[in-house]
Amino acid sequence: MLIEINKTATFATLQHSLASIKANRAKNKKQNLSDFFGALPNIGDGLEFQNRMRNEWN
Repeated sequence: MLIEINKTATFATLQHSLASIKANRAKNKKQNLSDFFGALPNIGDGLEFQNRMRNEWN
């Protein structure tokens, strides 16, 4: 992204431009799925963990 600022830009116009950029970015931003899914700490190998959890005969 390229943002050009003129020498004639005032503080108010810069603030307005920044607010509009933030609003556009928030509207177009993809969702971060890591916010919805957690991670298990120190489970080791994921496949072995699943086998231990799902094995009905142990």
